[in-house]
Amino acid sequence: MIRALACAALLAAVPACAAPPACPVPEESALRDIVLPHAREQVATRRLLDVLALGGAATLGDAAEGEAFSTPARLAARLEDALPGVAVHVATHAGPNRSARDALHDLEADLAQTKPALVVWSSGSVEAGSGTDIDELAETLETGIARIRAAGADIILINLQYAPSIARIVDLEPYREAVRRVGEANDVPVLDRYEMMRAWSASGVLDLDATTPEVRVQVARDLFDCVAAALANPIAAALGAPPP
Repeated sequence: MIRALACAALLAAVPACAAPPACPVPEESALRDIVLPHAREQVATRRLLDVLALGGAATLGDAAEGEAFSTPARLAARLEDALPGVAVHVATHAGPNRSARDALHDLEADLAQTKPALVVWSSGSVEAGSGTDIDELAETLETGIARIRAAGADIILINLQYAPSIARIVDLEPYREAVRRVGEANDVPVLDRYEMMRAWSASGVLDLDATTPEVRVQVARDLFDCVAAALANPIAAALGAPPP
């Protein structure tokens, strides 16, 4: 089951030469009016933005068959476009089946190594696949949030992925809700990736049930870029960039 969730991003029926699809973000899922004081200060004083991306296989981007197509890479590219003259560095510390607890175990070392102004932490897919206790996930995230803030960085949480085939047999909603609840309780913005993907699947923007290998790779690339856009636009706005 973990493997199935980790591969959920291999998804959509778009020819390889086609332009990326438009991925409208549902109103209830969007990041609105977020405040990123540490990142804003770094950009203002140093014309630099250091970001640390934490997560599992989807963050690593293997499904897209190329690091350049991963969400962290696309996030860096989009932020550089939105913030002319700012050097954007996104370090990715992720891996297959890497849980939130695994990320927490390495967190202090990762923060010391990368010294980010912003941490983007994706979680929930591995926990849903392994049946991790909801409270354990919440406690792990809360501990991580405290450590990230103590290191002088802002944080954005991203909840788990949605895949129709998995949602039919596993109750993913509690894990989505757990991440949302932790964010709300700790005043941390949460990008609702689960709901975005569900909406894109229902509307036909992305075919998350695609089975053809070539199509699945293309949809992974489209998906990762869509998620990067949903992150980059509000982050850029919080850092003072004009609306796209």
